[in-house]
Amino acid sequence: MKFSLALILCSYIVDSCIPPYIYPTQFDSEYECLKTGYTESLIKLEEIGELQVNSNRLYIKFACYEDEAQEQDT
Repeated sequence: MKFSLALILCSYIVDSCIPPYIYPTQFDSEYECLKTGYTESLIKLEEIGELQVNSNRLYIKFACYEDEAQEQDT
């Protein structure tokens, strides 16, 4: 079973999110996917910066999901 990671940038001000970014690496376990989700969310938050995050009330959410295409190939 393989897992994919989707990162989603949202704003409380406009009450919406942009389309998810699908992380290019697949993971062999949900645990590894979640660890990467937390790490990459923090990296992206720091890239965006405190001013943009605070002024636009941005937040990042993420999800790990089973890659159905990978399941069909096996």
